[in-house]
Amino acid sequence: MQWSHIKTLFILSFLVLNIYLLFQFIDKQQDMDIPELEVNDLNLDEQLDQENITVSADTDFEVPELSYISSTQKEFTQTEIRELNDIDDIDAAKSVDNKLLTVEFSSPLEIPENLERGDLSDLVSPYVLNTSEFSFGTWNHDLNIIVFYQNKEGYPLYLNQHAMLTFYVNDDREITHYTQTMVGDASTQGSTSLNTPKIAIGTLLQNRFLNAEEEVTNVTYGYYSRIDEEGEGTQVFAPTYKITVAEEDEENDYFVNAAESFTYPGNYTEYFTTKMFEENYLQKLYSMSEDDEEIADDLISIIEDKIEPYRSEPE
Repeated sequence: MQWSHIKTLFILSFLVLNIYLLFQFIDKQQDMDIPELEVNDLNLDEQLDQENITVSADTDFEVPELSYISSTQKEFTQTEIRELNDIDDIDAAKSVDNKLLTVEFSSPLEIPENLERGDLSDLVSPYVLNTSEFSFGTWNHDLNIIVFYQNKEGYPLYLNQHAMLTFYVNDDREITHYTQTMVGDASTQGSTSLNTPKIAIGTLLQNRFLNAEEEVTNVTYGYYSRIDEEGEGTQVFAPTYKITVAEEDEENDYFVNAAESFTYPGNYTEYFTTKMFEENYLQKLYSMSEDDEEIADDLISIIEDKIEPYRSEPE
């Protein structure tokens, strides 16, 4: 009988010890985790002053009530191809999986020297489907491509190869081709508590993307997907700040998740070269149908020439 009591006490002691060790393990893991950014506007202003960092961007705007959204890629129809081919001066085709639209100008479309960035939409809109769903993103001068982002819920989907309108510019400032990808209707995923623009700037400072003597020149709002589905299935887009940081004559963009503070540098040339062209668009162009080979071959040659200086060196 006494042995039975001893055994019971031993088992209970063992369980208590395990529970204690479990809590110790959890506490240790929490200590090892990267701490959440805790910064108020006053502390951040003091840190910025100490580093001589200027914030000329407007950061006092009201944070929109946005949530995570999800969407799948649109497939273009033959009706849409016919609609484009009815427009003078362009020839259109689509990839075998119907997800990449390719258009060639019969006569290159000249971009006037004094054209304002905001007027680019007016220049190209007569030749583009669903042009109202896109807004100007960037003119990448390394590759000489003009990129428009698709908008969802009134805000751009930043740097996403599945929701992009891309114009290919030659050395004479003429557009010779464009490609288009789109996502379909978006589904919201519940409400999310979002950080302020100042907190997002603090995230850059904490992660050393923002350094002494630099300037925050612009803060805008949109969506960013950190997971690029290999199978081009459903993508989840997070509410995101795009923050522009200037250092002397150079500007760099950073995408800061407004809910979880993940930060992604805007390595545009690398993204376009590797993720968009090499891993996606070129593969689709190589497999275009025989009827569309001429359009595909011309664009393949143009893309290959543009990305050649920026390809990653083989290991």
